[in-house]
Amino acid sequence: HSPGVQPADLEEVVKKGVKTLVIGRGMSEALQVPPSTVDYLKKNGIDVLVLQTEKAVEEYNALAAQGVKVGGVFHSTC
Repeated sequence: HSPGVQPADLEEVVKKGVKTLVIGRGMSEALQVPPSTVDYLKKNGIDVLVLQTEKAVEEYNALAAQGVKVGGVFHSTC
C-alpha cells in the first residue's frame, strides 16, 4: 500500500488518451496515491479523482455514462 500508485503504474492509461482517471484507494482507503502521481497525471492533461473504491466505481460509471473518456484504477480490497 506504500509507496502506492506510482506514475510508472499509469503509463499505459496515459497512452490510451483518457481525459479523466478515477483511482480507487480500497475499501478502507489503505492504498496511497502520492502527490507526485497526481502531478504526473495533471501534467499529462488528465483530471484525477482519488476516492474510496465504492465511490470511485460510482464516479467512473457516472462519467462513462456521460461519454467522458474515463479510465479507472481500482484497489478492490483494504
